[in-house]
Order: sequence, then structure tokens, then C-alpha cells
Amino acid sequence: MQLFSDPFSLGIIASLLAGVATGVGALPILMKADFSRRTLDLMLGFAAGVMLAASSFSLLVPAFAEQTVQDAGWIGVFSIVGFGFLLGGLFVHITDKYLPHEHFQKGPEGPSSSLARVWLLVIAIT
Repeated sequence: MQLFSDPFSLGIIASLLAGVATGVGALPILMKADFSRRTLDLMLGFAAGVMLAASSFSLLVPAFAEQTVQDAGWIGVFSIVGFGFLLGGLFVHITDKYLPHEHFQKGPEGPSSSLARVWLLVIAIT
């Protein structure tokens, strides 16, 4: 049995590579503690661009391509994808408003909670 022919093994290898890439990407932060405001803005802009590209090319484009498979027409596909996009934005807005979280400059925001910071981080990641 070849290693790359088994979907399970391929999934494990891809997950490990993604984890290693994430760790390598975090190395600059561990090497230097203080960055200039300009550098932080550059890194945040790059990360936002990567996330926008990922959502556009990995999620939205295949969703629009489903028009040919489902034969729903462009109006149907745009309405379904647009509704999902708006629903995701609404979810982010509600989560921001009702889950307690802390900003570096403004301090705590949202309802007070007795959840430990670790559990708040786990909730934010998932």
C-alpha cells in the first residue's frame, strides 16, 4: 500500500504539515518581543489578506461554481451564497456583542463571566 493512496494517511500528513507551517509562521513572534506599530500593521494586513483570499478562492468561488451542478441559475446561487455570507457576519457580530472578551487598549468588553481565560480562548478558536 502506498502512503499517499490512503486518504487517512494523506489527511494525517497534511494536518502535520499544516501544524508545522503554523509553528514556523509563529517563530518571528517568539524571536522578538517588541515590534514597531508599522510592522504590526503590516503583519495584520498580511494576515487579513490571506484570510480574504482563503475565503474568496476556497469557499466563495466553489460555491458559485455549484450553479452548473445544481442548475439553480445565477440568481439562486447568488442568493444562497449571499444569505450564507450575511448569516456568518451576523454570527460574528452576535458573538462579539454577547461573549465576554478583552481588548489590549479598551479592556474587558461584553457581559461579565466567570469563564477562565483558557476556556474563552478555546471558544474563540472553535
